[in-house]
Amino acid sequence: MTHVKGKFYNWHTRFRHRFLHRPIRLKVVYDTKNKHPQLTVIFLHGISATSATWRTTIRQLSINPDLKGVRFVALDLLGFGKSLQAAWLDYDYLDYEKALENTLKQLKITSPVVLIGHSMGSLIAANYAVNYQSAFDIANLILVSPPVLMSEELAKLPDRVYTKSYSSLYHLAKDEPAIEVIANFVQRFSSFSSRYIKTPAFERSMDNVILNHDNYRTFTKIKIPTLILHGHFDPLVMRSNLKKVAAANPQYIRFISVIGHHDISTQKRNKIMIELKRILREQNV
Repeated sequence: MTHVKGKFYNWHTRFRHRFLHRPIRLKVVYDTKNKHPQLTVIFLHGISATSATWRTTIRQLSINPDLKGVRFVALDLLGFGKSLQAAWLDYDYLDYEKALENTLKQLKITSPVVLIGHSMGSLIAANYAVNYQSAFDIANLILVSPPVLMSEELAKLPDRVYTKSYSSLYHLAKDEPAIEVIANFVQRFSSFSSRYIKTPAFERSMDNVILNHDNYRTFTKIKIPTLILHGHFDPLVMRSNLKKVAAANPQYIRFISVIGHHDISTQKRNKIMIELKRILREQNV
């Protein structure tokens, strides 16, 4: 299955959105549509994944009686799942955040918002809360496995295992069929899907979002309550960097490490549930 659209598709979508100024919106895959929610939770998945990352989590949260006043919404990010996939997009923070803002407007949200991101979705959520002038009340962030890299690490990245096993998959996939083996290995501990590795969305998201030199600085500028969740055995996220982020911004960021890999483990789901209950209680005070 290919996700690289043809020339006519790309010309047509570019004309609609660039010249006719039609807003780009993300595909809403799941929405509990509460009539008068006290809180709206938006789930953002990681690179080379879809909203299916959050399927089990949403199922458990939505049946919890303590969270009946919460609206749960899961989105497919640009270039992935059922959202717009176009070669002319930059797949940078601005593209993702404009689409997120347009989608929130479409959802007619009236309650405070909690953004919950996984991996790249965590980076988008943090950057949106800090740098995008949103019309919505972003009350809290829950960031699961955010791949925050320090500038000195980024400078050395071509020699690191991280690059060989993750960010260079796009380039390797062009010439090396065996890269599917590596991709399938990565899939064992994350929601990563190998079917996206040859797409512009994967390549440009890696360069413009995950490997962005401003990510650490953005986290230090967060000014809303934020919980960072990390898996003890996560091979894609450096625990020491997340601890540095929390130490640099202790007023707003809490860091918790639990049993698990990169994906959403049972322990991570439990922590998300506890955090949402706490946020909801504070909203009712």
